[in-house]
Amino acid sequence: MNNVQRRGWMNVLLIASGIAGVMCTYLLQDMEFAAALGLSERAEFVVRKAFRVALNDLFMLVLVGAWFRDKSVTRLAILIQLIDGLILLPIYLVVKLHFEGASEVSMPLLSQFHRIIVNPTLMLLLIPAVYFQRAKQKRS
Repeated sequence: MNNVQRRGWMNVLLIASGIAGVMCTYLLQDMEFAAALGLSERAEFVVRKAFRVALNDLFMLVLVGAWFRDKSVTRLAILIQLIDGLILLPIYLVVKLHFEGASEVSMPLLSQFHRIIVNPTLMLLLIPAVYFQRAKQKRS
């Protein structure tokens, strides 16, 4: 097996790992791992959401990096993840905990905000955006 074939298989493995990781993060989101820490209900909620965002972002970064194999796209993905984790997630947590408490059920608008931040929606939107930009550049 030559070097090019090895890199191809490695990318396939990384893409599959990223997808599997996001799926596992979703399927295991209700596990009560934070309960063992002895935290308050609100602190446990924050830890669970922050951990889920971190895992989703990590797996999506692996997926995007392997999919595009382009440092500029990977840097953009990292920037989006930093905005997601350091700006949007704290805003969501403050609003959620202030208005609704630590319940898993949210009002409709906050529920949509939750989907964008906690789920890997921003990163999933990046993939077609990169393809669209590349197609537009080819036409120019």
